Amino acid sequence: MDLWRGPIFTISNGFSVLRVFLLPFFFWTVSSYAEKPETLEYLIYSMILTALAVLTDFLDGWTARKWNQASHLGRYVDPVCDKIVTIGGLFLIQRYFGFPLWILLVYVVREVAGIWFGLFLYLKRGIQGKPNLWGKIGVGWVAFSVLWYMLVPYFKANGYEGEFLYRPDLSAYLLFFILLGGVVQYAVSYWQILLTPETVVIDPENKRQAKTFRQI
Repeated sequence: MDLWRGPIFTISNGFSVLRVFLLPFFFWTVSSYAEKPETLEYLIYSMILTALAVLTDFLDGWTARKWNQASHLGRYVDPVCDKIVTIGGLFLIQRYFGFPLWILLVYVVREVAGIWFGLFLYLKRGIQGKPNLWGKIGVGWVAFSVLWYMLVPYFKANGYEGEFLYRPDLSAYLLFFILLGGVVQYAVSYWQILLTPETVVIDPENKRQAKTFRQI
């Protein structure tokens, strides 16, 4: 299967998977912080884990380019790990800190639909999707929104003043518009792909006929 062609056990893929392994520790630190928001200990742990997740998101792409570790599998592992981690983070702040449930549901539907359409295009049309700019911005903004929501209980417990500090919902609404931008871009790309006629060529690597399509 083409998905398994090329390097699999690479440092780049390891960074992607590491993000998912960090998630249980993040669940523990966030739940502990929610019980005692006046203390900094678990908040700092949560912030460190969030920073590590963002760092590994950068390092997986950087190492893939730097050491020529790009692969078909890696192009799917990276975004799937992103989806697992971001949904997990948003679920936690929705449960403990009041992130809007409807935006979380929109995010989940969008991510699940992205995986489904991506698999459809790969299995049925032979096209491997690529992350767009909106998706990368969305991952970074989720991390920012998670941190902002988590800081609000600490601000309240320690008497911080400033109306803007207590409006993390602004980051949630902006995330919604980022999601819309990504959906529009993907919808346009998918529509163009569906209108693209398929061709049959010879795969130079395994000397057999293979369906290919013009990349959009």
